[in-house]
Amino acid sequence: MKKSSFFYMFLTIVFTISYVSCNRDKADYIIGLNENIHHDDFEYSVTGYTSTPSLAIGANPRTSMGNFYLVRFKVENRAKRIDHQWDNSIAYLVDEEGNRYENSKDSQIGLDQSLHFGWKELYNTRFGTSDSTILVFDLPLNVTRPYLMVRGGILMGDAFDGARFRKMKVKLF
Repeated sequence: MKKSSFFYMFLTIVFTISYVSCNRDKADYIIGLNENIHHDDFEYSVTGYTSTPSLAIGANPRTSMGNFYLVRFKVENRAKRIDHQWDNSIAYLVDEEGNRYENSKDSQIGLDQSLHFGWKELYNTRFGTSDSTILVFDLPLNVTRPYLMVRGGILMGDAFDGARFRKMKVKLF
């Protein structure tokens, strides 16, 4: 068998398995604190969270929606040779109606000035190490059942599980 024929056969098998995995896995996966979201060689987790009124972290009451979620987010790089670059937009919150809420960079920087958790614009998690931060989400008062989700491109290790990391939800209530 020619090398090129073997290569195309291999690609066909990989894409078929990936397609089947994607189509059978339409449901969301609900997980809790300290459970990992697996994305190729990277593991994401929420190690803790708290909900607090906007005034408790010094937010502007005129621009705040009313309730802040402070989420301790951890990234573990289990790769053998590759560093993992990520930023504070790696995760977002969704409510029960599917509305998305992004990390509030200004509130996160303000919180770092009092808690000194090591805010960075860009994180470079070296292979075999981990990093963490506190993400800050400004939510309307009527949101009572938020979930954290992560975003990212499909990497080689995601092919066999159908990029399940995109369907994982961390329960924050």
